[in-house]
Amino acid sequence: MQLAILTAVLAALAASQGSAAPLSGVGWRLAVLGGAVLAAPLAALVSLRHVARRHLEGAEQQRVLERIHFGLIGLWLLAVAVMLGLAEWPRLVRVNWRLDRWPLVDEILVLVPVLAPLFLIWAALYRLESEPTQARNRAGDARGGVGRYLWLQARHYLGLVLVPPLAMIAVCESLGALGVGSLSGDLVWWLAIPLLITMLALLPLALRSLWQTTPLAAGELRALLEAACAAKGCRVQEILVWHTQGTVANAAVTGLVRPLRYMLLTDALLAWLPPREIVAVVRHEAAHLARWHLPQRVALVALPLAMWMAAKPWCGGLGATCAGACAAWGVPWEALSPYALPLGMLVYAVVVVGWYSRLLEHDADLEACLADGRFEPLAADDFRRALVRLCGGRREPRWLAWLHPSLEQRLAFLQRAEELPAVANGFRRRLGALVAGMGLAYAVCAVLACAA
Repeated sequence: MQLAILTAVLAALAASQGSAAPLSGVGWRLAVLGGAVLAAPLAALVSLRHVARRHLEGAEQQRVLERIHFGLIGLWLLAVAVMLGLAEWPRLVRVNWRLDRWPLVDEILVLVPVLAPLFLIWAALYRLESEPTQARNRAGDARGGVGRYLWLQARHYLGLVLVPPLAMIAVCESLGALGVGSLSGDLVWWLAIPLLITMLALLPLALRSLWQTTPLAAGELRALLEAACAAKGCRVQEILVWHTQGTVANAAVTGLVRPLRYMLLTDALLAWLPPREIVAVVRHEAAHLARWHLPQRVALVALPLAMWMAAKPWCGGLGATCAGACAAWGVPWEALSPYALPLGMLVYAVVVVGWYSRLLEHDADLEACLADGRFEPLAADDFRRALVRLCGGRREPRWLAWLHPSLEQRLAFLQRAEELPAVANGFRRRLGALVAGMGLAYAVCAVLACAA
């Protein structure tokens, strides 16, 4: 779901940066905008009534809800395309109403109708979506009603998607409004680097604030988890309980340096798994730190920016070439160019970042099952049981396997690694070669930048 939200947000923000003549037909465009906003929420209400009449329970209800949720997100993305393409809402905001003169005002107004349907969908599906999951996870943290549920959903799904791009836009537009130099051209890209580094450094603090967290209470479990982290050589500043009203059973680790490094365990995971399996999950998360996966992900995400900045002086006529090619096909380049960046980032995220992230998950799985460099059967059994519990023992839809391999793929990889040590050794050699290749790509970028 976060990938879908990221796609919509990037497309809306990119479209809001365009400039052209004022639009005519404002009335019918606003009517189309209103219909697009209500399309997915109305479909959610219809689905709610349909599921309620069928009196589904347990796993069958959960499967139906997953299909409904997937369909609603698809319908919402289609509605966003109508808002941006047919109604041209960003152009109304920026050109007709001239709100682009105020830092962040136009971006926020553009995003309001894009994100509002999500809140209406969550509100419509609140009871059907939350209660079975809470019962399944037995987290016992389901109080607060629909208001708290919506707030938790917004913090979980929107916080990390909205805060970084809006922060960068706010800094650039504020400096521009104050007349601090010209923020066009290469200066914007160079300014993006320190802003990106700063946001990555402060990301753990942002997560701790955006997500409702509290320190894990002292006791036997905390001692076991701290020992597991220490055994992998990656102590954390704090182990946090991530309160999700029992809707998420997951764990995460964030922070490149120890003073800003946190281990997060959701309330559902702590309530659902026995201590041995919680320790196995923590070993997996600690492996991400021990194997330097976080810096690798950051380097991979930033690689296109480095390549673009290095190659830009050598391909100054690329924009004109693209415009000419579009004109030859009768395609309006001015209308499509704002979407080129978010589309390219989406493809890169899905194909490259997703593929590499799945490899890193296999690597962390392997590390979680190793002790002194050797496969430990008891640790592997604990981790396998934890995986099956967390994934529900069912086959995940292919569209969910973006950053994580499927349960079947993870279990099969561990089975092969346990039976044939050469499988694990070969996998890690290939992963090392990929890291070396990434370093070589950065070196080439540095050479090109210096030679320009």
